[in-house]
Amino acid sequence: MTAMDLIVILPELILVVAGCLALVVEPYLKKDKTAAVTIVATALVASGAVAFGLAGETRAAFGNMVVLNDYAVFFKVLFAVAGVITVLMSPRYLAAYDRHLGEYYALLLFAIVGMDIMAAARDLMAFYVGLELMAVSSYLLAGFFRYHARSNEAALKYFLTGAFASAITLYGLSLVYGFAGATNYQQIGQALQATGNTTAIALATALVVVGTGFKVSMAPFHMWTPDVYQGAPTPVAGFFSVGPKAAGFSAILMLFLTVLDVSRSTWSILFIVLAVLTMAVGNLFALAQKNIKRMLAYSSIAHVGYLAAGLGALGRADDDLAGQAILLYLAAYTFMNLGAFAILACLKTQDPAGHGYTLAEFAGLARRAPWAAVLMSLFMFSLTGIPGTAGFIGKFYLFNAVVRADLAWLAVLAVIFSAVSAYYYLRVIMYMFFREPEREYVPREAIGGPLAAALALCAAGVIFIGLLPGSLWDAAVSSFGNFFG
Repeated sequence: MTAMDLIVILPELILVVAGCLALVVEPYLKKDKTAAVTIVATALVASGAVAFGLAGETRAAFGNMVVLNDYAVFFKVLFAVAGVITVLMSPRYLAAYDRHLGEYYALLLFAIVGMDIMAAARDLMAFYVGLELMAVSSYLLAGFFRYHARSNEAALKYFLTGAFASAITLYGLSLVYGFAGATNYQQIGQALQATGNTTAIALATALVVVGTGFKVSMAPFHMWTPDVYQGAPTPVAGFFSVGPKAAGFSAILMLFLTVLDVSRSTWSILFIVLAVLTMAVGNLFALAQKNIKRMLAYSSIAHVGYLAAGLGALGRADDDLAGQAILLYLAAYTFMNLGAFAILACLKTQDPAGHGYTLAEFAGLARRAPWAAVLMSLFMFSLTGIPGTAGFIGKFYLFNAVVRADLAWLAVLAVIFSAVSAYYYLRVIMYMFFREPEREYVPREAIGGPLAAALALCAAGVIFIGLLPGSLWDAAVSSFGNFFG
């Protein structure tokens, strides 16, 4: 191990040290967990800042198993932002359930370390280590409310389906290793190019598509998502909806464009089929939901369908436009979806026993919590894709890339499903502003502090990307341009 190796993994080292420190200081804290929250939030900011500061050049470490280039930096900064917002969402929510423990923040940091490794991996072994570190930490986070039956159910379902998906992914990758005799991405790609797209390689490709499809909730591998999101603590569910999905797509892009580029025609067709199915399942099932948390779970599946359409386009196109659009969409989605979950956490914090996230409980919200209603409306508009918001920018670039790949019919289908999504997103706004509540709500104190800061960050991100997307698009172009570094 050299000093250069340590520099490449410095963002992850910061998070590991902070996670261990959060566990060490836990026994000395009583009810006030401010020190633990401060340590973790500072570490996430520092990790993102260090990664950003190391951008602009390519650094490899540990025998080229991991790299630090603009592509990895883009995702490391994105994961750090998602982590900061999740940490700010958590203290009041966890305290309301008397589960404000240092272990929560340590698990969150370890999950982000796994996500960082997935984005930076250039070797199958490094990728799988990152995948399992993220997965195991996520299983524990899903069941963090261990005295709640729904939380235990969420953790068990997540563990069983996640283990199954990991096994399928590993089997597909083991076949790839058997064909190529190497674990380095570029070496595998070169070996498979010499072999050609045989039936056996197509089978390995299909297995990897299925395994990674489970991880990012593509239909028909989405079955775990609604129950896990509903049972997990709300800040954790919000984190699951953006962080592991972005990590999954960072790895999918790298695996299929380097390791399995020889079978591009195979995986392009598979992703197009999965995109259609995922958009249909996510949007149509979301229409029937009366629980906002489950609706957002199916909504996240629908957005994965739009991203899968981008993957299909990437396999057909001669340029990088679809890949760049996927990066931009992931960043935009992080702010708007975390913002929606932050509102849910805010309402649950104000009424831990009574608020169950149903549509009926959102009735009249504009009168008793006007700022919450306004911000929730902003996030719903953005998820719908209303112009002036981050969601519109993400869909505009992504659907344009799909059209440019001669898949206009797929882009039209995505637009139609986006129109369908307007019904269940705008229905929330209708209930908040135009429906009378079915019961009297006791006025609660206004939410301030970290949770207010999380909402402000999400709202600022949605508005900034919606009105001034140029800087984010430039970052996406630069990152994907350094994709193979």
